[in-house]
This record gives sequence, structure tokens and C-alpha cells, in this order.
Amino acid sequence: MRRAVIGWLLCAPALVYAADTPDGRWQGSIRIPGRELGLVVDLAPAASGWTGSLIIPGLGLKGAPLSNIVFDAPRVAFDLGAALRDPTQGPATFTGRIGADGTMTGELRQAGNVAPFSLARDGASQVEAPPPSTAVRQGLEAAWTGQFMLGDYPRTVTITLVNHPGAAATATFNVVGKQVTDIPVARVVEEGEFLRLEAPARNVTFEGRVSNDADVIDGSIALGAFELPLVLKRVKGAS
Repeated sequence: MRRAVIGWLLCAPALVYAADTPDGRWQGSIRIPGRELGLVVDLAPAASGWTGSLIIPGLGLKGAPLSNIVFDAPRVAFDLGAALRDPTQGPATFTGRIGADGTMTGELRQAGNVAPFSLARDGASQVEAPPPSTAVRQGLEAAWTGQFMLGDYPRTVTITLVNHPGAAATATFNVVGKQVTDIPVARVVEEGEFLRLEAPARNVTFEGRVSNDADVIDGSIALGAFELPLVLKRVKGAS
């Protein structure tokens, strides 16, 4: 019995430390004017930093991936990336504080609005992995180029899509402005007539609608808080 008690005491510091981290499933609600929305946040350690996903049933969000997760005990912050993004003010952001009683309280900020939230830790994290990339139709395997304006300066974008036998498509994403930037694409998805490329490492997303003849992709590029129109056209001879 004495050995068991000593063993428990030796483990106690680790248990206290774990309770002070955001690791776990957090359940509670967001209070917006005239309405309370259920909220579930899952956070877990990753190879580098943290990973997480979010559920808000009242807004149709299930397993929405979290971006820019920062933990500086007892504070934690993250945003929703492309989900609930405002075209001019950027993604919805959460900032919270973890209490010694196993709660997390803070604020959601989105498009100039602020809503308090309160959560309680409710077991182990159940982070949902983002959906995998898909293959793209043969007609989209090509180099595509277009321009967008950021400030008064044009940027030229070139995106090249490539399928792989038995695997999903990959893409190279190159932006030329005052300097040349190669953006690492983590996810390529074609759903119906829509194409989406995600580059969370640079907080960049492109989403567009493919024309019937698959020669134009009419869409927009999200660069952090900025969302700008971007029309891509097939590079002649590229396939």
C-alpha cells in the first residue's frame, strides 16, 4: 500500500502539468446575442506544436481544422482558417485561458464581433484529421496562370496540377511579385466543378470554379486576412 501511495505521489506532478495544457476534448458553448451555440474543441500535441479541430453543430461545422495554434500557459489561441473567414477581416479567432479547475474561458472574434465562450475538459482529444487530397480530372492536369492585385502591385500566380497513379493529385504553387515565392500545398481537392488548394503553412488558400471547357478556373485567393479575386487560365500547350 505504501509503495502504491509513493508511486501516486511521484506521478502527481505530471498529472498537474497535463491538466495545465490544452491537450484534450473541451465542451461548452459560445454565447452570441440572442443565442447560445454548442462548441466542442479538440486539441492535441503534434510533431511540431499543436493540432486541433472544432465542432459547432449550430453552424454546420464538424471537424473544422484549427490553424495557428499557440499555447503559452495558461493562454491558448487559435483560428478557424478558411472556415467562417470574413473576406476583409480574416478568420474567426479564439483566445482563451485555461483554469486550474479544468476550464477554458475566452472570446471568439469574427468580423468585428466578439462573443464569450466557456468550455470544460471532457476526456481525451478526438482531433479529426482534415479530409485527404483527391485526384483531379485529366483535363485539369496542367499549368494554370493568373494575376491578382495586392495593394498597387500585381502578383502572377502559376499553379501546376499533377495526378499520380493510385494516389491523390499534388500541386506546385508559385507567386511572382517583388520576389518569387514557392508555396507548399498540403491539400488538393476537386469536388464537382470546384477546385480547392490549401497551404496552411503560409495561410494561403485558393478556391475556384472550373469552366465547362476546363480552360478557366474562376476563383479567389485567401492570403491571411485578405481575400482577392483570382482567375486562372490554362497555359497553352500545358497538359
